Amino acid sequence: MNPRTYHRLQAILALALGFYLFNVISNGKLYLYINIRFAWLTVLGMLILLALGANMLDVLRRTRPESADDDPGHSHSPEHDHADHAAPSAWPLILLLIPLLIGFLVPARPLGAEAASSRGVTVSGALASGEVSPLLLQTGPDQRTVLDWIRIFNTQADLEQYEGETANVIGFVYRDPRLPADRFIASRFAVTCCVADAFALGMQVEWPENAGLGVDEWVQVKGPLRIIEQDGRKIPLIVAESVRPVEAPAQPYLFP
Repeated sequence: MNPRTYHRLQAILALALGFYLFNVISNGKLYLYINIRFAWLTVLGMLILLALGANMLDVLRRTRPESADDDPGHSHSPEHDHADHAAPSAWPLILLLIPLLIGFLVPARPLGAEAASSRGVTVSGALASGEVSPLLLQTGPDQRTVLDWIRIFNTQADLEQYEGETANVIGFVYRDPRLPADRFIASRFAVTCCVADAFALGMQVEWPENAGLGVDEWVQVKGPLRIIEQDGRKIPLIVAESVRPVEAPAQPYLFP
């Protein structure tokens, strides 16, 4: 492959990767991959790739191909050293091509019960942040997410004040074989940086009709909280008054 063709392919792949990033940003699927806080880095990367690819094509357009015949000092003798004309390495092209192939061939799908089974689901584990925003404590109980409740139970000393409050959360159905037959976990994945570090958390739900729910089914759960103990820690249990199937949220992940 001559250098001119090589640089043209580099430019085309850079533009293709830039347009792919533009597509996942514009259709909202970017947040199936990363925490919303880091979206600006993706936008910056997209702009750099588009500018780099466009600039490379412009340089190639304005520069005529090199010809050995134009150089009177060029020798075609067998002893001539052609080391400076060695074929460029294909690895940079491959490194640009791999994320493109993955992006187009592997559909963006949110993590669900299958991933939760392999990674585990925490209903009491401490989160990275040891503080709770005062705004969260002032938020009505029916407005709190699964992540909000787990944060509260990990940081507040007086948990009895939350006994009997009505929770209203959305999550996918996850079944822990250690739980009684009338319980399941309303679970969500939380993403700290990117989907690679996502972890599942959830709240136990007591629901007599639990057997009728499908694993991975998204549900909205409403009911009063009861405080129970598990492995020496106090955790919330929703005594469900209603469990209603719902569509998966447009943003299925929660961001600590």
